[in-house]
Amino acid sequence: MKIDKLFHRPTLSYKDNRIYNIFNILMIMAIIVLVIIIVFLLSIDAIMPFWICIGEIAIFFALMILHIKGYFLISRYIFFCFAILMQVFGSLYHGENGGYDFLFLTTAFCPVLFFEKRAHYLSLFVFSISTFILVKMLYAHVEPLLPFEKPLLLPYYLNILISTVLIYFCFDLFKSEHLKYEQVLHEKNDKINQQKETLVNAKDQLEVLLEAKSKKLEVQNLGINKYAYLNSHRARSPLARILGLVNLLEYEDLNDEEKRSYYFNSISANAKDLDDVLKEITLILDKDLEG
Repeated sequence: MKIDKLFHRPTLSYKDNRIYNIFNILMIMAIIVLVIIIVFLLSIDAIMPFWICIGEIAIFFALMILHIKGYFLISRYIFFCFAILMQVFGSLYHGENGGYDFLFLTTAFCPVLFFEKRAHYLSLFVFSISTFILVKMLYAHVEPLLPFEKPLLLPYYLNILISTVLIYFCFDLFKSEHLKYEQVLHEKNDKINQQKETLVNAKDQLEVLLEAKSKKLEVQNLGINKYAYLNSHRARSPLARILGLVNLLEYEDLNDEEKRSYYFNSISANAKDLDDVLKEITLILDKDLEG
């Protein structure tokens, strides 16, 4: 059995892992308490209760292994049922001065922390309180085998201390883990809010960039439309006239000075018009590229 598996199970959620961890600690504490009781029993030569406590330790250890292997519900339920039955035995074996009555409070209230379904922890509550009442009634009819004439430091006051410490320990652990979980949630919420704010800022920046890009595209579209107009109308007009004059030159007498001068001047003028249009087109394209 690896120690890391005793206090942490990676496959469980934070909430389930918290319950898993605390329950294993509770079983370890129960085993430690039994060891203390065994030492006391040896000091008074109580052999039979000694071997019963040894058996309890073996059962608790087996339940811990079962719990670590993933049988959470059955191991937890058996643990509390067995603890209640052992409290009944201890109460009747040692009598009312044994102090085992107080442990019934532990098995009545602690299961609430380890089970999600009400049927599970409520049934254990009823079982624990019912057996406690039954034990109180049996004190007058059952003669204890190893009675204590008066409350002793061990086990009477020890059982009181154990029951209160176990209840306090369980609820305190759950509260501290709950507060820790709330802190984790708070930090996650802060991180989510920061990410949300970052996304909102990025969204605003993106909208600004898209608006600027849209305006740029509108300007470019206007330039393209103007370019298309210049290309299809104003540029084609002087070019068509030049081509027409060139075609007429095939049929004219170029030795005639007047005709030659006319065609030369006409072609030159149309070529200049074409050049002006091309320069205008070039300026439009340059502006679009710069934008």
